[in-house]
Amino acid sequence: FSKSFIEQIESLSKIASEFSNFAKMPDTKLEQTAILPVIEQAREVFRSAENVEIIVTNRNEISAYIQADRDQLLRTFNNLFKNAIEAIDADAECNINVLLYNDNKNAYIEIKDNGKGIPTTLHDKIFVPNFTTKTSGTGLGLAFVKQAIENAGGNITFTSVADKGTTFYLSFPLV
Repeated sequence: FSKSFIEQIESLSKIASEFSNFAKMPDTKLEQTAILPVIEQAREVFRSAENVEIIVTNRNEISAYIQADRDQLLRTFNNLFKNAIEAIDADAECNINVLLYNDNKNAYIEIKDNGKGIPTTLHDKIFVPNFTTKTSGTGLGLAFVKQAIENAGGNITFTSVADKGTTFYLSFPLV
C-alpha cells in the first residue's frame, strides 16, 4: 500500500513540476547558442540507457549558432529523445539519428527514430498542451518543444509512418 501511495505522490509531484515548468516559458533568455554542444549534452543524458543508440551527424564544417534560450533548447532535445525512446517496444533496439546541417540562412535539425510512429488521426493534436497518449504523461512535452522552438524564431514539423518511426524537422535562423 505505502509503496503504491508513494509512487502516486511522486507521479503527481512530477506532473505539478511539468506544469510549473511549462508555465515558466515566458522567461526566455535568448543568447547566441551553438547547437551541436546542446545536442551532445542531451545525448549524454541517455548514453547509459539500455538498447538506445543516438547517432549525431553534423554536416557543417563550422558550428551553427542560433539565438535561443540554451536551457529551453536542452529541454527540447531531452523531450524529443525521451519521446523517441518511449515509442520503442521495451525489448527492441532504439535508434535515433540526428542530422544537423545549414544553408546561408537557417540551421536544420532532423531527429529520426525507429519507433511505432504517430497515428495519422493524432497528427494535429501532438503539440496541443495537455494532449497525451501516455498513461503517465502530462501532454506538455511536445507543447513545450514547439513553444521553445518558436521562442527562438524557429519552426518544427514532422512526418510519421506507422511501425517505421517519426522524424521531427527543426529549423532556426542562423546568427
